[in-house]
Amino acid sequence: MQRGRLSLRAVFAALAVVCGQFTGYAAEPAPPVDLVIINARIFTADPARPWAESVAIRGTRIAAVGSRAELGLLESTAKRVIDAGGRVVVPGINDAHVHEPSWTEPDNVAVPADASAEELLAEVRAAAERLAAGTWLQGTVPVALVGSPKLTRDTVDAVASRHPVCFQIGSGHAALLNTAALRAWQIAEGDPNPAGGWYARTAGRLNGWIYEHAYWRKARDEAGRLSDERLVARMDEFAARALRHGITSVQTMPMVDVARLEPLLARLQMPLRWRLMQIQMGTVEPTPRRPAKYILDGAPMERGAAVRSDYSDMPGHRGRENYSDAQLAAIVATAARSEQQVLLHIIGDRVLEKLFEVMAHHRVDWPAKRLRVEHGSFIGEFVPQAKRAGVILVQNPTHFGNPAVMLARFGAKRSEHFDVLRTALEAGIPVALGSDGPINPWLNVALATTHPRNPREAVTREQAVAAYTRGSARAEFTERDKGTIAPGMLADLAMLSQDPFTVSLDDLPNTEAVLTVIGGTIAYELPR
Repeated sequence: MQRGRLSLRAVFAALAVVCGQFTGYAAEPAPPVDLVIINARIFTADPARPWAESVAIRGTRIAAVGSRAELGLLESTAKRVIDAGGRVVVPGINDAHVHEPSWTEPDNVAVPADASAEELLAEVRAAAERLAAGTWLQGTVPVALVGSPKLTRDTVDAVASRHPVCFQIGSGHAALLNTAALRAWQIAEGDPNPAGGWYARTAGRLNGWIYEHAYWRKARDEAGRLSDERLVARMDEFAARALRHGITSVQTMPMVDVARLEPLLARLQMPLRWRLMQIQMGTVEPTPRRPAKYILDGAPMERGAAVRSDYSDMPGHRGRENYSDAQLAAIVATAARSEQQVLLHIIGDRVLEKLFEVMAHHRVDWPAKRLRVEHGSFIGEFVPQAKRAGVILVQNPTHFGNPAVMLARFGAKRSEHFDVLRTALEAGIPVALGSDGPINPWLNVALATTHPRNPREAVTREQAVAAYTRGSARAEFTERDKGTIAPGMLADLAMLSQDPFTVSLDDLPNTEAVLTVIGGTIAYELPR
């Protein structure tokens, strides 16, 4: 044979290799798969092939997705075959915004959502009479009572002087303490406001209300007192609940020091995937060693979100920023140069306006940085800037409740651009979903597809689930491994008790997983 010429045998051999690469055929037979799910209605969240009926898993990854006929050979050699019986299968839910493990015990003072200040204090009195002196009394202040002059350190002291009392508001941005609690947390009359937070005072005296990082610094101290065993137990308890909902990944911003939690992950019994991100306590970390979250303003509930116009129900008040303009510039500079992702809690439009102005001063590939805006309630007023900056919007549908409260805070006109979801997706702004509250993803899907606060911003159920899976994976740079059911992706998926795409809206939150798979391993299976 002359040099430079191929024999027919060599040509056929080369073609066999090429064809094997593209069709799956090869000289050596592929090893059998470990699991095949058949007769399913699979929502893949993969735009290239949104729906399928069978999926094959080999090891930790998805080997093939398609019709049952297309996967027939794999099914015949699989170690296990599960007949879904027409059930829906979705990519594993990836909750992009949680705060686990929680540092608090469950509330031991139950207060109805419509309680008056007098009724709340009566419940505190009853709990103080029921529980031993020195026991912490904990509860939640109803929305309508936030800022009530009838709820102060003194009024709580009058019904529970021998018990430390801590009542936080639903947003988690403020708490009411009595004297015993102030003493237990070593907050004295002459203490200056800590960075990023403040102690409210009346006539120069602490009135019991503490806000933002003033509260969270004490919460972090309390969390630090939990034993490793208790932290591990709480994480496993949370993971067990998550798996029953079809959640396979969580992105969490706990009060506990992340450096302490990281080695504890190896001790967990439940195979949930955890991404740990550190909350910065009112200061700027110039060289973050892990993803860093900054809480730049408060929330509308306590009128803490920093806005450009007065609150409709409090003339002259525009909220408060937790970081100075110089600190914001330093945070953005850190995000521009650091390899670590930066997450920014921003609700008010005043902070968003400043953020995009500062970002524009840096010549950096911002979309590659994937700077995250958590909540971004007024981002609808800055769609062009947000798209140019390539920010990722992490929305929390559980915040879409209480439309009457938001209408009171901002009025009808300003509420038009509040908590956008559909607008962001249509503009091409990447959107991820997280709970930041009840972890039930199907409750959040119901809220995202109705949007009680701003119905024009509701999305389809398919869009909501895609944001909860593919969108959340993009928010943590893992879209090449997670978020879709496609060949080569990690085998993270959930088979559901009912079809979340067609079930009635009232019943949608009752959706549960009957099977949750993480990395090819069955992490949860409802007993048959």
